[in-house]
Amino acid sequence: MKNKAKLVFLLTLSLLYVVLTAAPVMAAWPDGKPATVVIQYGAGGGTDVLTRAYTKAMEKHLGITVNAMNRAGAVGALAMDFVASKPADGYWWLGASQFSKPLRVMGHSKLSPWEDWQYYKIASGVQGWAVRVDSPFKTMADFIAAAKKEPNKYSIANSGVGGIWHEGNEIMVKAAGIQVRQIPYKGGAPATLACLQGEVDVTGSGIHETIEMIRAGKLRNLAVFTKEQVKFEDGTILKPITDYLPGLAGYAPFGSEYTLGFRRDTPPEILEKLKQAFIAASNDPEFTAMLKQKYFFKDVIVGEEADRVAALRESVTAWLFWDLKVKGVKVNPADLGIPRPEDFDKWWPPKGYKSRVSSK
Repeated sequence: MKNKAKLVFLLTLSLLYVVLTAAPVMAAWPDGKPATVVIQYGAGGGTDVLTRAYTKAMEKHLGITVNAMNRAGAVGALAMDFVASKPADGYWWLGASQFSKPLRVMGHSKLSPWEDWQYYKIASGVQGWAVRVDSPFKTMADFIAAAKKEPNKYSIANSGVGGIWHEGNEIMVKAAGIQVRQIPYKGGAPATLACLQGEVDVTGSGIHETIEMIRAGKLRNLAVFTKEQVKFEDGTILKPITDYLPGLAGYAPFGSEYTLGFRRDTPPEILEKLKQAFIAASNDPEFTAMLKQKYFFKDVIVGEEADRVAALRESVTAWLFWDLKVKGVKVNPADLGIPRPEDFDKWWPPKGYKSRVSSK
């Protein structure tokens, strides 16, 4: 019996050795392989500039190269669906903005911002309206008066139907009681260029996309979507929209939110390492200096807080677009299970929700 027991023990050890030596060893992440960040908008806009800046800073903390590529179109849906088709291995990143909040209600994608994606927010920007320096509009009051006198004569550029600058334009136009032609472009930078080239009367884009042209004397700012004036260190002063439309105080400040996204089914340990590198990059001196120069605001949100904000932003925008009957909206938010903003706090967190990473 003793010999038999000894034989069984030795056989068990042998089998265990075979199993352990035959099992593939999981490579540590990252293993030196380059990552790719796919940017939702074209070169030169806020999403592009910020994504390239902070992912460059992340390289220092991850020890890998991050290659960037632009894949503009469908208000970011082309880039999002492209990354969604790639492995959830931590090497495919989405350089995003606005938590991709309008895509489901516009029918561009079936992916949910908070159920299918893990977003980390790094910064915010503010919307502004500007015209060429030879424009007859000296102030926002001039533009509003002219638009009331001749409905649909004047045009405003935006970053794409359903994009954040389109949304801000819609809010402003409704408050002003005017009718204008909204002209979509593939990003805020192309929208600004369109104004410079005389294709549109006004550009409604981010301050960061117009400020250098304003300083160079090529564009004139009409207003910014804030409650107080914006003053730069060089003495440049931009007037708040509430000087002309006081009713917009409840929306101000209004603007863009810049995020980095990953497939939510990425292993939690990889998401955590990416989060820590992301937070470290947000404090990088060169990145911080760039934010100040371009008039971005650092605003880091991760984990459950980011999930909640992603869901809330979709709720607000989806119902705003649906109620205003904004062109391009195809899906009733109710059919997607998106709660109205006034019901959001009672709805969140929804049944079955589970955070993938910590909020610190």
